[in-house]
Order: sequence, then structure tokens, then C-alpha cells
Amino acid sequence: MSKTVLVTGASGFIGRPLSERLEQAGCSVVRHSDAGGDIASCPLPGSGVNHVYHLAARTFVPDSWSEPLPFYTTNVLGTVNVAEFCRRQGASLTMLSSYVYGTPQFLPISEEHPVAAFNPYGHTKLLAEEVCRYYARQFGIKATIIRPFNVYGPGQTGHFLIPTLLRQVLDAEVREVSIADDRPKRDYLFIDDLLDLLLQTMNPQGFDTFNAGSGSSVNPRELADLMLRAAGLEKPVVSRSEVRTDEVLDTIADVGKAKRIFGWEPRVSLVEGLRRMIQARIAPPSGVQ
Repeated sequence: MSKTVLVTGASGFIGRPLSERLEQAGCSVVRHSDAGGDIASCPLPGSGVNHVYHLAARTFVPDSWSEPLPFYTTNVLGTVNVAEFCRRQGASLTMLSSYVYGTPQFLPISEEHPVAAFNPYGHTKLLAEEVCRYYARQFGIKATIIRPFNVYGPGQTGHFLIPTLLRQVLDAEVREVSIADDRPKRDYLFIDDLLDLLLQTMNPQGFDTFNAGSGSSVNPRELADLMLRAAGLEKPVVSRSEVRTDEVLDTIADVGKAKRIFGWEPRVSLVEGLRRMIQARIAPPSGVQ
């Protein structure tokens, strides 16, 4: 695999290990992160780029309610900037989208399920997808949209659910694991499985969209219980019964399309993924005995 690949968001939770995997596969990787300028307007680095992985985005949903404008600027205009780069370079594109289906009308959720934005972040991702779709139709860019459900793994930012729960589970000073609401169920995909799928999108033939998930769902209480068992600990799990407006109570990804087209399916179970996260947190730094 001797391609030159640009990765936006290369310093992030997904971008960093993706860049490493690409280099291991023989690609020449050009990295862009915030330090390289605002993705919405800056010139993007690299010449002779064959493919772009566009991961750069604002992602924390609660912030999109309090400050939506930066989300639209980064996520929508940033995608326009990347699509223009692809048009000029003649490069193909993989864009990392998100769960964009709103309240499910059926489970599991296939790519044909109607889309619906139930927060500003989700709306920006739908608009970004439309940018890619338009550039594919009007300018002939070959593009793939990946819609991950809930990705987790070592290095994930601490304000997401799994790191938040895991911090409570492993902290000896914390006597109980507190969760906001134990009802909503989500489909969790380990980061290594997402990276495997992303690598499969290097040579798109046109425009297409794929879900990325595990095909099953659990609620926060079940997550906490799995973590406690994996860590060999016992603590009570307590729900604060905080109900969010228009809460989606269950999401399960139908990943049959990715399996048919790429032969891809998730390999890391939730129990194994949580075990790896626990090991990453308790392992001593390199060189320390």
C-alpha cells in the first residue's frame, strides 16, 4: 500500500492510532491538527495526496447546545475545505460522520433508516455528509461516509461515558459508581474495529455510506457492572435518574452492509474492550518496573 494519505484530526482519539496504522501499512501520512490551523479555512498540507481521512470535528454534544456556532464552522465549513482539497488534488475521501438517525423507527438501524438531527452536533454531521454527497455528484469525488455509533477505547477524552464510569470504578476513593440515567442503551464499538473498517475505505469506487457498530446495545448500569467484573471489584451502582429531553432509549447498528462490501465485522467484544481499557489505565509507564 504505497499511497500518500492526509489525516485531519490526526492528533485526536481516532486520528492518532489511524495514522499509525496507515504508516504500518506502508502509506506516507500527512497529518493535520489544530496546530496546523483552523480546518474551516486553512490551506491543507500535502501534495500528491491520494486519499483523505477527514476526522477533524467538534464532537461533545452538550457543548453543541450551548455554543452551536463553532460546531457549524468546524464541522461543516471544515468539510467544505477538505472536499475542495480533494477536488483540487484528485484525491478520494473518507469522512467520519456519527449517529444521525434520531429516535429509531426500527432496530437494528440500517443505512436506509431516515436521518434526523436531534442536537446541533448531529445536524452539522448531516450537513457535512451532504457536502460530500454534493461534491461526489457534481465534481466526481469518490467518497465514503462512515457512521460510527459509540466508539470507545484507550485514550478517549474523559467526559465521554465509558471513561467517566471507568474512572469511578478504578478510583479507590470512590465508594459507588454514579450514573445519570440507567435506561438509555447504546451500541459500543471498540476503536480497533473502527480502524479496521476505515482502512477498508481507501479505494472507493463512488459514493457510499456505512454504519459502524457492534450490533448490540447495553445501558450504563450494565456497562458499570461489566467494568467492575473485569476489574475484579465490587461497588454499588447508583442512578441519579436524570432524564434528558427527547432521550433516545436504544440504538443498535445494522452493520450487514459493511460485512457484504468489505467482509468487515467487529472482532473485539465489549468485555474484551473494557478489559483492554482497564489494562491501559493500570499498566505502569514504559520503562517503569
